[in-house]
Amino acid sequence: MKIRASLRLYVAVAMFLSGTLLVAGMSTVAVNYFFYGLDTSLTTFMRSEAFEFDAEDGKPYQVQEMTIATRWQDLPELIQNRFKDVHLENGKLAKKIDGIPILKVPTVRDFLMKLERDGKLRYISISFDDGDVKRSLAEERPKFLYILLFALAAITLFGVILLIMLKQVSEPVRQLRNWAKRLDKKQKNEPTPNFQYSELNVLAEIIESSLNSVQESVTREKEFLGYASHELRTPIAVTRSNAELLQKMIERGINTDKQLQVLDRIRRASFTMTDLTETLLWLNRQEHKQLAEESIVLGDLVFQIQSELRYLLEGKSVNVSISHDSTMLSIPPGLGRIVITNIIRNAFQHTYEGDVVIEQKQQSLLITNHNYSDNDNQHDLGFGLGLQLTDRLIKQYGWYYKNETLSDGRRVEIHFDHQQTT
Repeated sequence: MKIRASLRLYVAVAMFLSGTLLVAGMSTVAVNYFFYGLDTSLTTFMRSEAFEFDAEDGKPYQVQEMTIATRWQDLPELIQNRFKDVHLENGKLAKKIDGIPILKVPTVRDFLMKLERDGKLRYISISFDDGDVKRSLAEERPKFLYILLFALAAITLFGVILLIMLKQVSEPVRQLRNWAKRLDKKQKNEPTPNFQYSELNVLAEIIESSLNSVQESVTREKEFLGYASHELRTPIAVTRSNAELLQKMIERGINTDKQLQVLDRIRRASFTMTDLTETLLWLNRQEHKQLAEESIVLGDLVFQIQSELRYLLEGKSVNVSISHDSTMLSIPPGLGRIVITNIIRNAFQHTYEGDVVIEQKQQSLLITNHNYSDNDNQHDLGFGLGLQLTDRLIKQYGWYYKNETLSDGRRVEIHFDHQQTT
Protein backbone atom coordinates (compact mmCIF):
# COMPACT_ATOMS: atom_id res chain seq x y z
CA MET A 1 0.00 0.00 0.00
CA LYS A 2 1.41 3.35 -1.01
CA ILE A 3 1.72 5.85 1.86
CA ARG A 4 0.51 9.32 0.95
CA ALA A 5 3.04 12.04 1.63
CA SER A 6 2.07 14.31 4.53
CA LEU A 7 3.73 17.67 5.02
CA ARG A 8 2.64 17.67 8.65
CA LEU A 9 4.18 14.25 9.29
CA TYR A 10 7.34 15.20 7.41
CA VAL A 11 7.82 18.37 9.46
CA ALA A 12 7.07 16.55 12.72
CA VAL A 13 9.54 13.73 12.02
CA ALA A 14 12.23 16.10 10.73
CA MET A 15 11.97 18.42 13.72
CA PHE A 16 11.81 15.56 16.23
CA LEU A 17 14.85 13.87 14.74
CA SER A 18 16.72 17.18 14.68
CA GLY A 19 15.84 17.84 18.31
CA THR A 20 16.77 14.31 19.35
CA LEU A 21 20.12 14.51 17.58
CA LEU A 22 20.78 17.91 19.15
CA VAL A 23 19.98 16.68 22.65
CA ALA A 24 22.00 13.47 22.12
CA GLY A 25 24.95 15.49 20.83
CA MET A 26 24.84 17.91 23.74
CA SER A 27 24.51 15.02 26.18
CA THR A 28 27.53 13.32 24.63
CA VAL A 29 29.51 16.54 24.95
CA ALA A 30 28.40 16.83 28.58
CA VAL A 31 29.50 13.23 29.34
CA ASN A 32 32.85 13.79 27.64
CA TYR A 33 33.44 16.96 29.60
CA PHE A 34 32.44 15.15 32.77
CA PHE A 35 35.09 12.47 32.22
CA TYR A 36 37.55 15.10 31.10
CA GLY A 37 36.94 16.95 34.36
CA LEU A 38 37.48 13.79 36.40
CA ASP A 39 40.70 13.00 34.56
CA THR A 40 41.96 16.56 34.99
CA SER A 41 41.17 16.56 38.70
CA LEU A 42 42.80 13.18 39.24
CA THR A 43 45.88 14.19 37.22
CA THR A 44 46.29 17.37 39.24
CA PHE A 45 45.89 15.45 42.50
CA MET A 46 48.45 12.79 41.52
CA ARG A 47 51.00 15.41 40.43
CA SER A 48 50.61 17.31 43.67
CA GLU A 49 50.99 14.16 45.81
CA ALA A 50 53.84 12.51 43.87
CA PHE A 51 56.72 14.36 45.63
CA GLU A 52 54.97 15.26 48.88
CA PHE A 53 55.81 11.97 50.55
CA ASP A 54 59.20 10.25 50.87
CA ALA A 55 59.46 6.99 49.01
CA GLU A 56 62.54 4.81 48.77
CA ASP A 57 63.56 1.89 46.64
CA GLY A 58 61.76 -1.15 47.91
CA LYS A 59 59.71 0.95 50.32
CA PRO A 60 56.73 2.51 48.39
CA TYR A 61 54.48 4.97 50.18
CA GLN A 62 50.88 3.84 50.34
CA VAL A 63 47.78 5.53 51.71
CA GLN A 64 44.36 3.95 51.12
CA GLU A 65 43.98 3.38 47.33
CA MET A 66 47.07 5.42 46.34
CA THR A 67 50.59 4.03 46.01
CA ILE A 68 53.71 6.14 45.36
CA ALA A 69 56.87 4.24 44.33
CA THR A 70 60.29 5.08 42.95
CA ARG A 71 60.59 1.84 40.96
CA TRP A 72 58.23 -0.04 38.69
CA GLN A 73 58.65 -3.31 40.55
CA ASP A 74 57.58 -1.65 43.80
CA LEU A 75 54.05 -0.98 42.44
CA PRO A 76 51.19 -3.38 43.33
CA GLU A 77 51.19 -6.54 41.26
CA LEU A 78 47.71 -5.75 39.90
CA ILE A 79 48.97 -2.46 38.48
CA GLN A 80 52.03 -4.13 36.92
CA ASN A 81 49.83 -6.72 35.27
CA ARG A 82 47.40 -4.16 33.80
CA PHE A 83 49.96 -1.63 32.60
CA LYS A 84 53.32 -1.77 30.81
CA ASP A 85 56.12 0.56 31.82
CA VAL A 86 57.28 1.05 28.28
CA HIS A 87 53.90 2.49 27.35
CA LEU A 88 53.90 5.21 29.99
CA GLU A 89 54.55 8.82 29.06
CA ASN A 90 55.89 11.34 31.54
CA GLY A 91 53.06 13.29 33.20
CA LYS A 92 50.28 11.55 31.27
CA LEU A 93 47.47 9.73 33.07
CA ALA A 94 46.96 6.08 32.10
CA LYS A 95 43.76 4.30 33.09
CA LYS A 96 42.11 0.92 32.84
CA ILE A 97 38.35 0.77 33.43
CA ASP A 98 36.26 -2.38 33.00
CA GLY A 99 32.75 -1.93 31.62
CA ILE A 100 30.85 1.16 30.46
CA PRO A 101 30.97 3.85 33.15
CA ILE A 102 27.80 5.54 31.88
CA LEU A 103 25.62 2.49 32.45
CA LYS A 104 27.03 1.30 35.79
CA VAL A 105 29.92 1.81 38.17
CA PRO A 106 32.92 -0.29 36.94
CA THR A 107 34.09 -3.08 39.24
CA VAL A 108 37.75 -2.36 38.47
CA ARG A 109 39.18 1.11 37.96
CA ASP A 110 42.96 1.55 37.89
CA PHE A 111 44.92 4.74 37.29
CA LEU A 112 48.66 5.18 36.85
CA MET A 113 51.00 8.10 36.18
CA LYS A 114 54.76 8.31 35.68
CA LEU A 115 56.43 11.55 36.78
CA GLU A 116 60.07 12.60 36.46
CA ARG A 117 61.21 15.90 37.98
CA ASP A 118 64.72 17.14 38.88
CA GLY A 119 66.17 13.68 38.33
CA LYS A 120 63.63 12.05 40.62
CA LEU A 121 61.26 9.39 39.33
CA ARG A 122 57.87 8.59 40.79
CA TYR A 123 55.11 6.14 39.93
CA ILE A 124 51.71 7.02 41.35
CA SER A 125 48.87 4.50 41.12
CA ILE A 126 45.31 4.52 42.38
CA SER A 127 43.25 1.34 42.28
CA PHE A 128 39.60 0.80 43.20
CA ASP A 129 38.59 -2.82 43.72
CA ASP A 130 35.21 -4.51 44.28
CA GLY A 131 35.23 -3.53 47.89
CA ASP A 132 35.19 0.12 46.95
CA VAL A 133 32.19 -0.17 44.66
CA LYS A 134 29.57 -0.02 47.34
CA ARG A 135 31.23 2.95 48.94
CA SER A 136 31.53 4.95 45.73
CA LEU A 137 28.26 3.82 44.17
CA ALA A 138 26.10 6.42 45.85
CA GLU A 139 28.58 9.13 44.90
CA GLU A 140 29.28 8.36 41.26
CA ARG A 141 26.19 6.79 39.69
CA PRO A 142 23.84 9.78 39.93
CA LYS A 143 26.28 11.97 38.03
CA PHE A 144 25.85 9.85 34.92
CA LEU A 145 22.17 9.18 35.48
CA TYR A 146 21.47 12.89 35.76
CA ILE A 147 22.85 13.41 32.27
CA LEU A 148 20.81 10.54 30.83
CA LEU A 149 17.66 11.59 32.64
CA PHE A 150 18.15 15.17 31.53
CA ALA A 151 18.57 14.04 27.91
CA LEU A 152 15.40 11.90 28.07
CA ALA A 153 13.47 14.71 29.74
CA ALA A 154 14.67 17.20 27.14
CA ILE A 155 13.64 14.91 24.26
CA THR A 156 10.23 14.29 25.86
CA LEU A 157 9.68 18.01 26.46
CA PHE A 158 10.76 18.79 22.93
CA GLY A 159 8.29 16.21 21.57
CA VAL A 160 5.42 17.64 23.64
CA ILE A 161 6.22 21.21 22.54
CA LEU A 162 6.48 20.02 18.95
CA LEU A 163 3.03 18.40 19.12
CA ILE A 164 1.53 21.57 20.59
CA MET A 165 3.16 23.71 17.90
CA LEU A 166 1.99 21.39 15.14
CA LYS A 167 -1.53 21.52 16.49
CA GLN A 168 -1.42 25.31 16.66
CA VAL A 169 -0.18 25.50 13.06
CA SER A 170 -2.17 22.63 11.56
CA GLU A 171 -5.52 23.83 12.90
CA PRO A 172 -5.49 27.09 10.84
CA VAL A 173 -4.25 25.08 7.85
CA ARG A 174 -7.18 22.68 8.30
CA GLN A 175 -9.56 25.64 8.52
CA LEU A 176 -8.05 27.07 5.33
CA ARG A 177 -8.50 23.72 3.57
CA ASN A 178 -12.14 23.41 4.64
CA TRP A 179 -12.82 27.04 3.70
CA ALA A 180 -11.28 26.52 0.25
CA LYS A 181 -13.42 23.38 -0.28
CA ARG A 182 -16.61 25.24 0.61
CA LEU A 183 -15.70 28.38 -1.31
CA ASP A 184 -18.31 29.14 -3.95
CA LYS A 185 -19.75 32.14 -5.72
CA LYS A 186 -21.98 32.99 -2.77
CA GLN A 187 -19.34 32.57 -0.09
CA LYS A 188 -16.59 34.42 -1.96
CA ASN A 189 -18.60 37.62 -1.63
CA GLU A 190 -18.22 37.39 2.14
CA PRO A 191 -15.09 38.70 3.95
CA THR A 192 -12.16 36.30 3.95
CA PRO A 193 -11.74 34.67 7.39
CA ASN A 194 -8.65 35.36 9.48
CA PHE A 195 -6.41 32.28 9.60
CA GLN A 196 -4.12 33.70 12.35
CA TYR A 197 -0.92 33.63 10.29
CA SER A 198 -0.08 36.18 7.60
CA GLU A 199 1.23 33.49 5.24
CA LEU A 200 -2.09 31.61 5.41
CA ASN A 201 -4.05 34.83 4.93
CA VAL A 202 -1.99 35.63 1.82
CA LEU A 203 -2.59 32.10 0.54
CA ALA A 204 -6.34 32.52 1.16
CA GLU A 205 -6.31 35.76 -0.83
CA ILE A 206 -4.50 34.02 -3.69
CA ILE A 207 -7.04 31.15 -3.65
CA GLU A 208 -9.94 33.58 -3.65
CA SER A 209 -8.40 35.69 -6.40
CA SER A 210 -7.76 32.59 -8.52
CA LEU A 211 -11.34 31.40 -8.03
CA ASN A 212 -12.68 34.83 -8.95
CA SER A 213 -10.55 34.82 -12.08
CA VAL A 214 -11.79 31.36 -13.07
CA GLN A 215 -15.42 32.26 -12.42
CA GLU A 216 -15.07 35.49 -14.37
CA SER A 217 -13.58 33.55 -17.27
CA VAL A 218 -16.43 31.04 -17.15
CA THR A 219 -18.97 33.87 -16.98
CA ARG A 220 -17.37 35.62 -19.95
CA GLU A 221 -17.40 32.40 -21.94
CA LYS A 222 -21.07 31.83 -21.16
CA GLU A 223 -21.86 35.40 -22.13
CA PHE A 224 -19.91 35.04 -25.35
CA LEU A 225 -21.80 31.88 -26.29
CA GLY A 226 -25.12 33.53 -25.44
CA TYR A 227 -24.29 36.70 -27.36
CA ALA A 228 -22.90 34.78 -30.32
CA SER A 229 -25.95 32.53 -30.62
CA HIS A 230 -28.18 35.59 -30.31
CA GLU A 231 -26.39 37.85 -32.76
CA LEU A 232 -25.57 35.25 -35.42
CA ARG A 233 -29.18 34.15 -35.85
CA THR A 234 -29.97 36.82 -38.44
CA PRO A 235 -26.89 36.38 -40.71
CA ILE A 236 -27.24 32.61 -40.47
CA ALA A 237 -30.91 32.87 -41.43
CA VAL A 238 -30.02 35.19 -44.32
CA THR A 239 -27.31 32.81 -45.51
CA ARG A 240 -29.56 29.75 -45.34
CA SER A 241 -32.57 31.37 -47.05
CA ASN A 242 -30.46 32.90 -49.81
CA ALA A 243 -28.57 29.63 -50.31
CA GLU A 244 -31.89 27.84 -50.83
CA LEU A 245 -33.04 30.62 -53.14
CA LEU A 246 -29.81 30.43 -55.14
CA GLN A 247 -30.20 26.67 -55.54
CA LYS A 248 -33.73 27.10 -56.90
CA MET A 249 -32.58 29.84 -59.26
CA ILE A 250 -29.84 27.59 -60.61
CA GLU A 251 -32.25 24.69 -61.08
CA ARG A 252 -34.69 26.93 -62.95
CA GLY A 253 -31.99 28.56 -65.04
CA ILE A 254 -32.69 32.11 -63.90
CA ASN A 255 -30.30 34.67 -65.34
CA THR A 256 -26.85 35.10 -63.88
CA ASP A 257 -27.31 38.72 -62.72
CA LYS A 258 -30.03 37.78 -60.26
CA GLN A 259 -28.00 34.82 -59.06
CA LEU A 260 -25.05 37.14 -58.42
CA GLN A 261 -27.31 39.40 -56.36
CA VAL A 262 -28.30 36.49 -54.15
CA LEU A 263 -24.66 35.39 -53.90
CA ASP A 264 -23.70 38.92 -52.87
CA ARG A 265 -26.23 38.79 -50.02
CA ILE A 266 -24.67 35.51 -48.86
CA ARG A 267 -21.21 37.05 -49.04
CA ARG A 268 -22.33 40.09 -47.01
CA ALA A 269 -23.88 37.77 -44.42
CA SER A 270 -20.58 35.90 -44.07
CA PHE A 271 -18.70 39.18 -43.59
CA THR A 272 -21.31 40.18 -41.05
CA MET A 273 -20.74 36.97 -39.07
CA THR A 274 -16.98 37.61 -39.10
CA ASP A 275 -17.42 41.18 -37.86
CA LEU A 276 -19.88 40.08 -35.17
CA THR A 277 -17.57 37.34 -33.92
CA GLU A 278 -14.56 39.67 -33.74
CA THR A 279 -16.62 42.28 -31.89
CA LEU A 280 -17.88 39.77 -29.33
CA LEU A 281 -14.37 38.43 -28.79
CA TRP A 282 -13.11 41.99 -28.29
CA LEU A 283 -15.83 42.59 -25.69
CA ASN A 284 -15.14 39.39 -23.75
CA ARG A 285 -11.34 39.69 -23.78
CA GLN A 286 -11.62 42.91 -21.77
CA GLU A 287 -8.69 44.38 -23.62
CA HIS A 288 -8.24 48.08 -24.27
CA LYS A 289 -7.36 47.64 -27.92
CA GLN A 290 -9.50 49.58 -30.35
CA LEU A 291 -11.48 47.74 -33.00
CA ALA A 292 -10.57 48.33 -36.61
CA GLU A 293 -12.73 51.07 -38.06
CA GLU A 294 -14.09 51.40 -41.61
CA SER A 295 -15.78 54.24 -43.43
CA ILE A 296 -19.43 53.38 -43.99
CA VAL A 297 -22.61 55.16 -44.97
CA LEU A 298 -24.62 55.01 -41.76
CA GLY A 299 -27.99 55.37 -43.52
CA ASP A 300 -27.26 52.46 -45.86
CA LEU A 301 -26.31 50.22 -42.91
CA VAL A 302 -29.53 51.15 -41.06
CA PHE A 303 -31.66 50.51 -44.15
CA GLN A 304 -29.97 47.15 -44.81
CA ILE A 305 -30.45 45.97 -41.23
CA GLN A 306 -34.13 46.92 -41.03
CA SER A 307 -34.68 45.11 -44.33
CA GLU A 308 -33.09 41.93 -42.97
CA LEU A 309 -35.27 42.10 -39.85
CA ARG A 310 -38.59 42.61 -41.64
CA TYR A 311 -39.44 38.95 -41.12
CA LEU A 312 -40.14 39.84 -37.48
CA LEU A 313 -43.15 41.88 -38.63
CA GLU A 314 -44.83 39.09 -40.56
CA GLY A 315 -48.43 38.72 -39.45
CA LYS A 316 -48.40 42.05 -37.60
CA SER A 317 -50.10 45.33 -38.36
CA VAL A 318 -47.06 47.56 -38.07
CA ASN A 319 -46.17 50.61 -40.11
CA VAL A 320 -42.43 51.26 -40.50
CA SER A 321 -41.16 54.65 -41.60
CA ILE A 322 -37.48 55.30 -42.19
CA SER A 323 -35.47 58.38 -43.08
CA HIS A 324 -31.72 58.52 -43.61
CA ASP A 325 -29.02 60.51 -45.33
CA SER A 326 -25.61 59.76 -46.87
CA THR A 327 -23.42 60.69 -43.88
CA MET A 328 -20.09 58.84 -43.85
CA LEU A 329 -18.84 57.55 -40.51
CA SER A 330 -15.67 55.76 -39.47
CA ILE A 331 -16.75 53.10 -36.95
CA PRO A 332 -16.13 49.40 -36.33
CA PRO A 333 -18.65 47.76 -38.67
CA GLY A 334 -19.33 44.76 -36.41
CA LEU A 335 -19.90 46.93 -33.38
CA GLY A 336 -22.24 49.26 -35.26
CA ARG A 337 -24.19 46.35 -36.73
CA ILE A 338 -24.71 44.68 -33.32
CA VAL A 339 -25.98 47.90 -31.72
CA ILE A 340 -28.30 48.90 -34.56
CA THR A 341 -29.57 45.35 -35.07
CA ASN A 342 -30.49 44.89 -31.41
CA ILE A 343 -32.34 48.19 -31.18
CA ILE A 344 -34.34 47.65 -34.39
CA ARG A 345 -34.97 44.00 -33.49
CA ASN A 346 -36.28 45.09 -30.10
CA ALA A 347 -38.62 47.61 -31.73
CA PHE A 348 -39.90 45.06 -34.27
CA GLN A 349 -40.31 42.27 -31.71
CA HIS A 350 -42.32 44.32 -29.26
CA THR A 351 -44.61 46.12 -31.67
CA TYR A 352 -47.62 44.04 -32.62
CA GLU A 353 -49.91 46.82 -33.81
CA GLY A 354 -48.60 50.32 -34.23
CA ASP A 355 -45.70 52.29 -35.67
CA VAL A 356 -41.92 52.06 -35.79
CA VAL A 357 -40.08 55.24 -36.73
CA ILE A 358 -36.39 55.05 -37.71
CA GLU A 359 -34.64 58.41 -38.17
CA GLN A 360 -30.99 58.74 -39.08
CA LYS A 361 -29.45 62.17 -39.40
CA GLN A 362 -25.70 62.72 -39.62
CA GLN A 363 -24.15 60.88 -36.63
CA SER A 364 -27.43 60.34 -34.79
CA LEU A 365 -29.93 57.49 -34.91
CA LEU A 366 -33.35 57.74 -33.29
CA ILE A 367 -35.71 54.73 -33.14
CA THR A 368 -39.18 55.01 -31.64
CA ASN A 369 -41.87 52.36 -31.49
CA HIS A 370 -45.53 52.76 -30.46
CA ASN A 371 -47.43 49.59 -29.68
CA TYR A 372 -51.22 49.78 -29.44
CA SER A 373 -51.73 46.08 -28.75
CA ASP A 374 -51.84 44.23 -25.42
CA ASN A 375 -49.95 41.23 -26.77
CA ASP A 376 -46.47 42.53 -25.93
CA ASN A 377 -44.47 40.02 -23.93
CA GLN A 378 -41.31 41.38 -22.39
CA HIS A 379 -39.93 37.85 -22.06
CA ASP A 380 -39.64 37.13 -25.75
CA LEU A 381 -36.39 35.38 -26.67
CA GLY A 382 -33.53 37.79 -27.10
CA PHE A 383 -35.07 40.93 -25.66
CA GLY A 384 -33.10 41.13 -22.40
CA LEU A 385 -29.93 39.66 -23.86
CA GLY A 386 -29.90 42.03 -26.82
CA LEU A 387 -30.31 45.19 -24.77
CA GLN A 388 -27.78 43.97 -22.24
CA LEU A 389 -25.21 43.44 -24.98
CA THR A 390 -26.05 46.84 -26.49
CA ASP A 391 -25.51 48.58 -23.16
CA ARG A 392 -22.14 46.89 -22.65
CA LEU A 393 -20.86 47.66 -26.13
CA ILE A 394 -21.92 51.30 -26.09
CA LYS A 395 -20.51 51.94 -22.62
CA GLN A 396 -17.22 50.28 -23.48
CA TYR A 397 -16.84 52.17 -26.76
CA GLY A 398 -18.03 55.52 -25.39
CA TRP A 399 -20.97 56.40 -27.66
CA TYR A 400 -23.82 58.56 -26.45
CA TYR A 401 -26.81 56.39 -25.62
CA LYS A 402 -30.24 57.18 -24.24
CA ASN A 403 -32.98 54.63 -23.71
CA GLU A 404 -36.32 55.75 -22.31
CA THR A 405 -39.63 53.98 -21.87
CA LEU A 406 -42.79 55.58 -23.26
CA SER A 407 -46.35 54.89 -22.20
CA ASP A 408 -46.90 52.79 -25.31
CA GLY A 409 -43.39 51.88 -26.41
CA ARG A 410 -39.74 52.86 -26.25
CA ARG A 411 -37.50 55.61 -27.56
CA VAL A 412 -33.77 54.96 -28.17
CA GLU A 413 -31.22 57.57 -29.27
CA ILE A 414 -27.57 56.96 -30.22
CA HIS A 415 -24.85 59.38 -31.28
CA PHE A 416 -22.04 57.53 -33.03
CA ASP A 417 -19.22 59.65 -31.66
CA HIS A 418 -17.08 59.35 -28.52
CA GLN A 419 -19.07 61.14 -25.82
CA GLN A 420 -20.00 60.29 -22.29
CA THR A 421 -22.83 57.75 -22.21
CA THR A 422 -25.82 58.29 -19.98
